[in-house]
Amino acid sequence: MTTSSEHTPPSDHAAPAGTSLQTDEAKATVAEIKAENVALKQADVAAEAQAEAVVEQAKQLTEVADEVLEELKDREPRAGHR
Repeated sequence: MTTSSEHTPPSDHAAPAGTSLQTDEAKATVAEIKAENVALKQADVAAEAQAEAVVEQAKQLTEVADEVLEELKDREPRAGHR
């Protein structure tokens, strides 16, 4: 026959004096680190999306600038014939 202590996981046993506080502090630290990691991941995703938007805007600006330059080059010879 088995005793009740054999069915109890080790974490359920009473901790030695002073250990409980350290364990609670460690758990709190782990929870804090996990929360910070989640926040960092969210910030990373947001920054990546923002960077992609900036790259797209830069591409559009480059296209517009190229079109304006082409237009100016096309007008230049005509301006000299006036």
